[in-house]
Amino acid sequence: MSRLLSFEITLTQKILVAVGATACLTAACGDDETSTGGGGSGGGTTSSTTSGQTTTSASTTTSSTTASTTASTGTGQGGGGGAGGGDGGGGGGVAVERCWPASLGDPPCPPLAEAGTVYPCTIDSEVVNEWVSGPDLVNGECCYQVEVGPPNDPTCAVIGRPLVVDGRPARAPIARGDQGWSASPSRPRVEGLDSKTRARLARAWADDASYEHASVASFAKLSLELLALGAPAELVRAAHEAALDEIRHAELGFALASAYAGEPVSPGPLAEAVRAPLARDLPALVAAAVREGCVGETLAALVASAQHDAATDEAVISSLAVVRADEARHAELAWKLVAWALRSGGADVRAAAEEAFAAAAADLASVRAEDTWSVHPHGRLSEREMLDVRRRGLELVVRPAMEALLASEV
Repeated sequence: MSRLLSFEITLTQKILVAVGATACLTAACGDDETSTGGGGSGGGTTSSTTSGQTTTSASTTTSSTTASTTASTGTGQGGGGGAGGGDGGGGGGVAVERCWPASLGDPPCPPLAEAGTVYPCTIDSEVVNEWVSGPDLVNGECCYQVEVGPPNDPTCAVIGRPLVVDGRPARAPIARGDQGWSASPSRPRVEGLDSKTRARLARAWADDASYEHASVASFAKLSLELLALGAPAELVRAAHEAALDEIRHAELGFALASAYAGEPVSPGPLAEAVRAPLARDLPALVAAAVREGCVGETLAALVASAQHDAATDEAVISSLAVVRADEARHAELAWKLVAWALRSGGADVRAAAEEAFAAAAADLASVRAEDTWSVHPHGRLSEREMLDVRRRGLELVVRPAMEALLASEV
């Protein structure tokens, strides 16, 4: 049995306990890899290693089309820009200006031909389809003229519990300097890594850490919503504990990013935290919990587990062991929350859960990924590999667990 399959089974069993379902699901009860059925995406993977960098090409066997590119963000998907800007929406072959925080490396802005591997999505979750000109370094940001698709493209979605403001995941800009977020004593070995690989690893881990940092605010918001809607103490306590977990995740991620960058890296101000809207009723709370927790954090735990199993660097393995265990608990919290809301609410709560799950599944089916950059020893999977894990997790873990939850509440 593969290590990822073992984690899938363990996580599924925990989720079933969390929602009070007792049915024996295939993913939870199978005792060998063939018993997991054909719902996920298989595909082969080949890799080669040169100078400490592993380049992987993975194939997926799902019905969804693969095209375009996305950035590697570990437990997150799609690297999203930092301080977006620009003048209106893109698409339709019209060039607009989009800006991102300067890259962690020298030069601070990637050349035009390489920018797509660092900044595939804008802060408004637009896929960059064409890089026209640039870069221009303006106020610490790298600005380019680009052609982009419509906002909120699911390809740019973030795995895990994002802080959603104005319909998009918000996060703090990544800044140079030590603000106390990179104090972890664990440091990866960087010998044998060329400067370009180190810079890209620094950016990837900093991207992850910035979303973990934003998740602190997301769980703080959740705790207020739970209090407002009369949730039991167990859920409120777990939400606060999860926020503390996310602080630790951010510290681990920024410590890794700082080690690869060769200088301290920290998050800047998360100004949007005070603008995040609160869910005002159970249907709204459940819809967010399904998208961000039952789907998002369940898949985040599986991706972190796959990263952990691929890594060989001890500092990276240690960090990912913490993240995958915590994300699994956060997923359990989301499933327990939805189970409580279904018991407490009426048909509108059930409808909200069903609609949110259908929308999340449709979004994942539409995600496109061709980027094959990876550095397995340092815990970085390619976008195609991560998409493979997420689709498999949706079919073998999330979907049957959701069906069991809804059936148990009839």
